Amino acid sequence: MFRVSIFLPLMMSAAMSLISGVPSAKAGESGKRIDLSQMMEPKPLEPWEQIDVTFETGAIMKITDSTPLNYVVLPQMLTFRTPYLHKWDREDGSTIVMRSRVSFLGEYFAEGPETYFFGFHGSPSFEWWNADRDLALMFSIGGGCGFLDSTEVEGGHGQDFNFTWFMHLALRHQLREGLYLQYGAYFQHTSNRGLNERNPGLNALGPMVGLAWEW
Repeated sequence: MFRVSIFLPLMMSAAMSLISGVPSAKAGESGKRIDLSQMMEPKPLEPWEQIDVTFETGAIMKITDSTPLNYVVLPQMLTFRTPYLHKWDREDGSTIVMRSRVSFLGEYFAEGPETYFFGFHGSPSFEWWNADRDLALMFSIGGGCGFLDSTEVEGGHGQDFNFTWFMHLALRHQLREGLYLQYGAYFQHTSNRGLNERNPGLNALGPMVGLAWEW
């Protein structure tokens, strides 16, 4: 009976401690307890740790004399970016990342002998994010291919299948969590790389604006 009377209060005290939360050595010294719910709460993902989807629209115009024809093209672009592949943290709190991107293109020729171009291109996406993660500078350079409706007009594209190369520089501002406004400049070169005798090539440059969502 003597042993039971000693150990029973000790066992009850230990059970109460487990229920209410056991303080650590440092917490015991300061008189504070650990909040287990905060310890188990997942850390929010950084923008580059998520997939994002961007829709952009714009207008690009011929900038070289490779063709004597005037061109105005209205690109519509849906872009997917993967989570980051490489990351470099800077002392000022900003971060530089590299991730992959792929874009699907639907372009209308507002001026020129062709009417449309459908295709895709891919590239790495190099991005600088500020310390607050609400501003980013983004640069991409890459290529792809697609189809347009070629004609017999001299100076126009010689065949339907063409390759495309591009450069894209954009600034991204956060509107609210997970939603960004993006605007910048887009350069595109389109040609058949000599697969057809008529291959003037089109070099066009112009502004783009769009919205980006994080998944």
